[in-house]
Amino acid sequence: MRVSTAGMNSQMIQQALKVQSSYAEALEQQSSGVKSAALSGLDGNAGAAAGLTADIARSESLSTLAESAASELEIAYSAVGSISDLVQSMLTDITAAISGTTDDTTLDTLQSSADSAFSEIVSLLNTQYAETYVFSGGATSTQPADASAYDSADPTAYYQGGSSLRTVMLDGGASITFGVTADDDAFSDALQALDLLANASTLDTATLQEAFDLLSGSVTGLGEIQENLSAQTSKLNAVVDAQTDFQLYAGEMLDSLTTVDVATASAEAAQREVLLEASFSALSSLKSVSVLNYL
Repeated sequence: MRVSTAGMNSQMIQQALKVQSSYAEALEQQSSGVKSAALSGLDGNAGAAAGLTADIARSESLSTLAESAASELEIAYSAVGSISDLVQSMLTDITAAISGTTDDTTLDTLQSSADSAFSEIVSLLNTQYAETYVFSGGATSTQPADASAYDSADPTAYYQGGSSLRTVMLDGGASITFGVTADDDAFSDALQALDLLANASTLDTATLQEAFDLLSGSVTGLGEIQENLSAQTSKLNAVVDAQTDFQLYAGEMLDSLTTVDVATASAEAAQREVLLEASFSALSSLKSVSVLNYL
């Protein structure tokens, strides 16, 4: 009987190569902790893994936007607080002037203080966060308050910013509008009152009362602005918290699809190493077989 080992030899080589490839894959999983460096290596889980990866990326982008907006609002809140302090101080001085407990020198000082406060408020309205003007609405790169453009006949002529606020777009078409523009009545009333005080030829009771009323309204408005900014910040922080929770959940799901337990991978690699050694041993034995053994 004629005996040929060629077919057996070919089959053994193919089997050994498969085992070698499987062993190399197990070693890679052991060292990297992932099932495959490419999605194509995840078999039926490739689509799910790709979808989760994209979802996590979108969530991280939204979190970044919301965090940036919340930080910007904190800067704006602080600036509004500083403006409120200036207005409150001026109200105290005007109250003293109206009560008649001041002299001409004090009135001159009041006018000087009003002029200084005007400049300080304009400066605060031009506050920036990461090169963004926080009171400029959608025109983030435009300085919103220009003192040189102030016109007592048009109390908001100084405003150079955008006509609308900005928004953070959420999933499902929802959005959060945030911020406040420098032409808000609370700001323009304060500037109008201070301009009136600083440039009046004489500070009579009527002028002082008019300025007082404007500043009183401004204080109320400034408080409302801070309440709104605080509410907006809370909404944005809630978005960040929700997205962080989603990222953790989605990340765990993604890990279950793409990562391996190192201990399990090590055991699997050891088993495949044994199979590989057995395959090579069998192949070596087959190659040593001579047709003479069967004659």
